[in-house]
Amino acid sequence: MKMAYLKRGRVALILFAVFLLVSGLSYSYATEKKKVDPAKAEGVAIVALDVPMRAPIGKKVGIEVVIGNERAEKVTTILTVTCPTTKQQIGREAATLNGFSSQKIVYTWNTEGQKEGCYIIKAELTSIPDETCLEDNVRQVDILLIR
Repeated sequence: MKMAYLKRGRVALILFAVFLLVSGLSYSYATEKKKVDPAKAEGVAIVALDVPMRAPIGKKVGIEVVIGNERAEKVTTILTVTCPTTKQQIGREAATLNGFSSQKIVYTWNTEGQKEGCYIIKAELTSIPDETCLEDNVRQVDILLIR
């Protein structure tokens, strides 16, 4: 009877080892297929979006956006800053960035005529050719306008 348990234990151990081996091979094969040239995967990114948390209505609000190039070669993109809450375009311009560099762009938002409340400020960069990571091309923050 002990021999039967030992044989079952060995069989289970062998099956487990085969499972790990097959799982490991399929995992490495899947990750191998997903490899992308890092120079092509990276692109442009919004590094920072600085807006005050609160501002008085009727005042001009400074909006600072830092954009970056994650590639070695020079690229051109378009930065658009909007307030989706009011459907306003605050600023839009083309920016050319040298390889592995960043640039600060400053806009002013006139809050004259707005109502008290929370507003969204959104900065967005257009993608560049062969860019695969687009999540960092958009950033948004909230600002509270008060009397």
